Amino acid sequence: MRSVLIELGPWEPWVGAALAVVLATLAVVGDVRERRRAGIQPALTPGRALLLAAAGAAAGLLAYNLVNRYGPVKVRSWGTMLMVAFGAGLWWMARDTRDSEDLTPDALIDLTIVCLIGAVIGSRLLSAALNWQEFAGRPGDLLHIWEGGLSYHGGVAGGLLAGSIFVVRRKFGYGRMADLVAPGLALGYAIARIGCFLNGCCYGVPTDLPWGVCFPALQEAGQPPVRVHPTQFYASAMSLAIFGLLLWIRPRLRRAGQLGLLYLVAYSAGRFVIEFWRKGATAKVFPPLAPLTEAQTASIVIALIAGTWLILDALRHPMGDEVERQ
Repeated sequence: MRSVLIELGPWEPWVGAALAVVLATLAVVGDVRERRRAGIQPALTPGRALLLAAAGAAAGLLAYNLVNRYGPVKVRSWGTMLMVAFGAGLWWMARDTRDSEDLTPDALIDLTIVCLIGAVIGSRLLSAALNWQEFAGRPGDLLHIWEGGLSYHGGVAGGLLAGSIFVVRRKFGYGRMADLVAPGLALGYAIARIGCFLNGCCYGVPTDLPWGVCFPALQEAGQPPVRVHPTQFYASAMSLAIFGLLLWIRPRLRRAGQLGLLYLVAYSAGRFVIEFWRKGATAKVFPPLAPLTEAQTASIVIALIAGTWLILDALRHPMGDEVERQ
């Protein structure tokens, strides 16, 4: 496993100079593209170019100095894959709305940032609530999100709450946005679970199957290697399958919001099954509903709510009704 992808720093002076040049160039080029897209003329003036280049160079030199002073800076696998996951989700939403007049790239970026912040806060708070003994003596560790320890169900709740506020304030159709986000969420989740594998967390129980994996954290001195289920990959495969299902069934759904509800049902069902391979390893039993795990309990609740909502919506609007998905 590789919980740390790379370490940045200490850097030679030429790296700082190169970083300053690259960021200065990107600042100028990026501004020119934005102004041309907006139809602003002239696209660039000498004074503006000098100002942007100076700002980019200053940012590069600042990054160089910070890394050399506090480095080496560890770039962790889990946090990196989480950012890649959100980038993939944003790319898919942008691809899905390339012909839309109101859902501009800027609006999608704003939505993604809002959901990201809400998801991180929600997932960390739920994880801390379920594992309070680990944080009670070290409350400062709540901020160490790059080390993992985030609950997906808490992230969904936090992201939904933050995204809902954004959608209502911007007056976008709620069902339409839920349908738009669902495939991107499934794609991003598949990537994020690869980060869990690299980080060595969220693994399963011991197994003799040929694809069992030995994680360094489970090895004890003088003991034979312990092979466990790579449930991170199970979750990734499940989410990719859900992604394909959503794309296949989307043209057959005729009510806004149904695709989003279907995603919640499908994910909950898949997570419920995968938890059987994690129970006793990285999944805790929920005492009031033992032997179910905490995630299985949450999955049942979410599936019941989303499934009931989906069925009631279908009953209110039979297939014969001509209802657009707007």
